[in-house]
Order: sequence, then C-alpha cells, then structure tokens
Amino acid sequence: MVLESTLINIQLSSIIFTILNLIILFLLLKKFLIGPINKVIAEREKMISSTIAGANQTKSDAEKLKAQYEASLAKTQAECETMRENSRKEAQREYTKVVDLANEKATKMIKDAENTISLEQEKALSNMESQIAGLAMDAAAKILSDNTDDSRNKSLYDEFLEKAGDAHDSENH
Repeated sequence: MVLESTLINIQLSSIIFTILNLIILFLLLKKFLIGPINKVIAEREKMISSTIAGANQTKSDAEKLKAQYEASLAKTQAECETMRENSRKEAQREYTKVVDLANEKATKMIKDAENTISLEQEKALSNMESQIAGLAMDAAAKILSDNTDDSRNKSLYDEFLEKAGDAHDSENH
C-alpha cells in the first residue's frame, strides 16, 4: 500500500525500513559505544571513590598522628616543667645548705677567734701581774735594804710606777 500525496511520496516499506535501521543503529551504538563509555565511567567513578576513600583514610590517619604528637608534646612539656621545678628546688636546697655551712664555719671561726683573744688577754694579764709582782718585790727589797726616809720612799715609789707604766706600755705596743 502506497500512500500518495501530492507533494511527498511516502512508502510504508521505507518507514518500516527506516525504523528498523534506527533500532539496529541504536542497539549497535548501545553495545559498541554507550556500553564501553558507561563501563569507563563506572570504572572512573569506582577509582574516584577509592581515591576519595584513601584520602579520607589518610586524613583520618594524619589526624590521629597529629593527636598523638600533640599528646606526646604536652607530656614532654609537662615532664620538662617538672624537671625544671625539681632542679630549682634542688638548687635552692643546695644554696641553703651551702649558706648554712658557711654561716656555721663563720660562727665557729668567730668563736675560735674570741677564745684565742680571751686566752691572749688572760696570758697578757697574768704576765703583767707577774711583772708587777716582780717590781713590787724589787721595790720592797730596796725599801727594806735602804734607809727609810720619806724622800727616798717617794722616789722609789715613783720609780716603781715609772717601771710599771713602761711595762704596761710595752705590752700595748
């Protein structure tokens, strides 16, 4: 059957043939062009998904490592601060110990010096007393051996005082 139109001559066999050609072309394109393209797209999507998953895993691992590093750093800083504080305390104890020891030594040296001075004073006094006693004995012997007149006694007394003063002056110098 042929439809005839005045301007266009359409044949049913030609329409069916064209539709069949389009269906075959569609099936061939789908099998040979669209199928491989879809396969490539699916592979790309899979690769991108695995890359994103790997990147997320790497990011997660990096964040864990960062957290571990920060915890380790905080622990190390705390240990350093503890060590510094212990060092300060130890230095303060050592300083106090050295100062106390120096004070004890200074106090002992002062006591030793005071004892030495006291002994030297006692020795000097004893020495002066023995010299004065000797001079008094000499004066008494002279008085007893000589005549006893007042002027002579006065001159002996003055001589005794002069010798006692000289002995005292020589001890101070």
